[in-house]
Amino acid sequence: MSNEKFDSANYPNAMSELSALKRGTAESPIYFKVEIIVSYLKNHSLETAWIDANPSLSRMITSGFFKTAHLESIFDSGRSNKTFLTDYEHHITKLLMGR
Repeated sequence: MSNEKFDSANYPNAMSELSALKRGTAESPIYFKVEIIVSYLKNHSLETAWIDANPSLSRMITSGFFKTAHLESIFDSGRSNKTFLTDYEHHITKLLMGR
């Protein structure tokens, strides 16, 4: 996976989880929404400012309410491929922001 680009078609289980995340957070405030979700999936960490700005989403994401094992495993397996991870993060952002 040296310079492989992210292709959502290769990860149907993760895309199913992402769709559920999008639906489940649709009514959540927008404040740091993408940052909270991506950072949690990537590192299981959130910045204090994000938690303060969007406490309900932060609780929802960190509580284990959503199944995210496949989404998280893509971050884990792609850590050595910056291009892949950048594409993956952009895909998550586009989907969550409805673009």
